[in-house]
Amino acid sequence: MSSRRTRRVLPVLALSLTLSLTAVGTTNAGEAPDRTAPGSATATPASGPAPVDPAAPAALLRTAPFTGARSCTPVPAGTHPSVPEAATACVSVKSGTAEAGTMSRAKTMSAPDTTTSAGDPASHAGEGTAGARSLAAAADDADDPAGDGLGTEFEPDADDPEPPAPTCQVTNPGTWTWSRTGGMCLNGAEVTYKLLDAKGVEIGSGLIAVNSTLSTSYKSLNLTETITAKLIRVTGDVHSLTLRMQVGCGTGCTPVTKQPWYATTLAYGQEVTGNTKYLGDPLATGTTRVSFRTNYAMYVTMPGATPIDSTASWSSPTGGEIRCDAEQPRLRGCVIPTNDLPVLSYSRSHAKYGIVVPIYEEIMRRRGTDVLHAVDLAQATTNRAATCTPFTNLYPSTRGADSCDEFPPASTREGGQDGTLCAELTPQVVNNVWSAPATWANRPATGTETCLRLHITQRANSSAGGVLGSLRKYQRLVTDDPFRIEFTA
Repeated sequence: MSSRRTRRVLPVLALSLTLSLTAVGTTNAGEAPDRTAPGSATATPASGPAPVDPAAPAALLRTAPFTGARSCTPVPAGTHPSVPEAATACVSVKSGTAEAGTMSRAKTMSAPDTTTSAGDPASHAGEGTAGARSLAAAADDADDPAGDGLGTEFEPDADDPEPPAPTCQVTNPGTWTWSRTGGMCLNGAEVTYKLLDAKGVEIGSGLIAVNSTLSTSYKSLNLTETITAKLIRVTGDVHSLTLRMQVGCGTGCTPVTKQPWYATTLAYGQEVTGNTKYLGDPLATGTTRVSFRTNYAMYVTMPGATPIDSTASWSSPTGGEIRCDAEQPRLRGCVIPTNDLPVLSYSRSHAKYGIVVPIYEEIMRRRGTDVLHAVDLAQATTNRAATCTPFTNLYPSTRGADSCDEFPPASTREGGQDGTLCAELTPQVVNNVWSAPATWANRPATGTETCLRLHITQRANSSAGGVLGSLRKYQRLVTDDPFRIEFTA
């Protein structure tokens, strides 16, 4: 249910709507035995095939300038045998230049580590390797045992693709770049090493360009990062430098691999690349979610010197906190929340659920917003009972022929409205004409309701819920997370 903008439509529930749907998008979406009602909304379905669900949208990128610091350390006599006049060594780190940004690097992250975190129960471990099975079974009874669509609001729909593999756009030197599901990159930061004599005069320097790419995963608490350093300039008495690197992270996170490489000496033009790993573990802190930043320290010395020289240090940006959670029923994972709300789209011509979309659309128009907020499974169960209990099955002798589809969805904060105050409708196609009459003659739709109880097939109900399940899973929606809903052709 995503929406960058809710399209305005004529009132569906006022029963005077005219709109165009494809035939397959209506007759397959919510078939019901022929029913007629005076004054029902009608439209003649358009011909043509239903469009394929769009691929998962590309993540929106956020950027922040890189910031660093400078530190200097006295050089005791004899520390640098090859440069006896050295009195001070200074290391500074700052935003890079075009020169630092030209170092070679892959522009696509390594695949995120999807191995199960230590201590994860088998149910979590199996999900990473059985993703295809879970997707294929999204609309089956195992994922929707009650046949009401609620189960699939926490699981992806079988038709919805997984998000694209994390990628990192490295463009502006000295800039952090990140997105909710695409990880985080640092491009072309500069670490400068300088040797000064007793009078403070520079006698040599080296310039190191640093890049990094960090991958997150919606189905793993493991985060992997690749860090590259290249010596791109030397002057004076500095001909090569020895680099050591160490990483860390905040509360709720454990650096599993703290060093991407051991002490490595680079001559001009040489580079070193190594991998690190972090474990974002909300259970370790006794919570269900944690947010943290990563931090870095690069130790720079002259080859053969006692490693006492100054350290370049920096941290990931404030706006790029990584959030890991264990709040979904089956999977644990991590994202980097941004101000760009996740977007979930409902297609009016979808073969399974398309018949209900115009009615959803009208409800959102009446509500005056395109934003909904996620809740957890316990709250969703309570919400569903408030809207759909009691509910009269129109075809109790035919399994799957009727179910209660509530809107706004039970798995949102906006769901859970009193069902007696909601419009109760039965979308249908009669003689190739779509309509949505009130289900009961003694409860006509007023045209002002802001919630729904729809009589639709279990197949359509599960599929509509699965679209929200896809968004919830792949975007790691947790309680109170906002998202947008849009409606497409």
